[in-house]
Amino acid sequence: MAPLLTLLGIVGCSFALADDVVHKDATATCNEIEHKISKASDVIYPIQIVQYHSNQHHWILSSSNNAACVVEVGSPEDVSLVLQTVGASRTPFAVYSGGHASNPGFSSTKGVHISLRRFDQVELSKDGKIATLGFGQEWMDVYNTLSPSGVNVVGGRLPGPGVGGVTLGGGYSWKTNQYGMTVDTVKTFHVVLPNGTITSASNHRNQDLFFALKGGLNRFGIVTSAEFYTHPQPSEVWGGFRLYLPGLASEVLNATQHFVDHNKDPRTQLILSLDATALGVSSLPILFHDGPNKPADFNVFDRLLTVVDNTGRKPFANLVAGFPFDLVVSARGTFASFSTTALTPRFLEAVKNEAAAIGRVSGLHSGTRVNFDLEPFANYGQYATDCAYPHADSLLPLHMFLAWTNPADDEWWYERIHQAVETLKQVGRDEGIYQDSFPEYPNYALAGTSTEKLYGTRNAARLREIRERIDPERVMDLAGGFEI
Repeated sequence: MAPLLTLLGIVGCSFALADDVVHKDATATCNEIEHKISKASDVIYPIQIVQYHSNQHHWILSSSNNAACVVEVGSPEDVSLVLQTVGASRTPFAVYSGGHASNPGFSSTKGVHISLRRFDQVELSKDGKIATLGFGQEWMDVYNTLSPSGVNVVGGRLPGPGVGGVTLGGGYSWKTNQYGMTVDTVKTFHVVLPNGTITSASNHRNQDLFFALKGGLNRFGIVTSAEFYTHPQPSEVWGGFRLYLPGLASEVLNATQHFVDHNKDPRTQLILSLDATALGVSSLPILFHDGPNKPADFNVFDRLLTVVDNTGRKPFANLVAGFPFDLVVSARGTFASFSTTALTPRFLEAVKNEAAAIGRVSGLHSGTRVNFDLEPFANYGQYATDCAYPHADSLLPLHMFLAWTNPADDEWWYERIHQAVETLKQVGRDEGIYQDSFPEYPNYALAGTSTEKLYGTRNAARLREIRERIDPERVMDLAGGFEI
């Protein structure tokens, strides 16, 4: 279906000539930026191979791009200069934190690639209650730095994702049951507006902007850092992952259902990851308890024979670092998602069956990964603040990740993930756990998802009104991403 893929920005006619024009014009913008910025920043060109490519590398390789230059910005003042320059010249640009955006063009560009890598500060207030984090680092960097302090923040659950992307998209965390989503724990954003103004947003200043940045991704300016409320962190937690062979998938689903039905401790969470191949569906529960002792509600998994088990007591940073992450090189790929109010046995079985159906034929379409993740959070909506991404209803996201190698198979994979989503949504409707009005989590959503689907009708209208005031020249439209 070529029209769909053109909409997604994946394929279409040859744009070689247009790309050449973009690069030529963008290179001129790069040269202009190089003469304006301070020594705190640097412009990196393709000839500087290692720095150039490392700044643009994405976890899903098809989400990377070859920009005219990379600008490693090192101060808010230089971010301001860069934004004013690309805005005046109408040069496409990207804003890059950790490189986990799955949709091509969402944090990559053929124009000016703005890397926040130099914004890597982790600073604790004197009383330890506030942590100021730069938006150019990964969550693992933050956890390693905070580890000796006895406090932690509500951040990403796996090695790799960046502070910027996770936060601005909402931020599900191992601490979400206890404190809400990452955005609910932000005290202040430090942001450069599309016109170059350096400012901040909080409950006391620029309240509408504060609302918009909490789930609104990169559509309202460039956030360089934020202040987060901290919480006490036990010296050791209990958790890790267990891998079960395909023959046990149904039993692991039953164990997961038992956990969902019986766990009452907000400190205890899990993700059930289902990986499908032609051989069947293997299951990998990732278990977490925010304390040193294994909770009884995880005992239901003990009677099942594991292939790999790395669960146990360990520091929080070690736990996150030990999760499987880069087992497969993801040359091309996409996320997709929708959320439900609950998990039921029929829905769990449908998720397994849909993954299995794709896995059986994935090898015929250069497939390398078919992964569906079930995330049974508890009543985290009680901590919801005024956010662009509405989550007071404590919806449970289903995260789907498909990866393959051959560009010729793009059409098949995108069509297949849409089919899977629609099939499972219908099961959710039948079970009374899904409605079409439910928002879709921005960090997991497919390109082309409407503003109304991401944020709901009321929030979508509010975001458009805020955008009219903050970015009347549509500078941030040059950075790709979801349309507002």
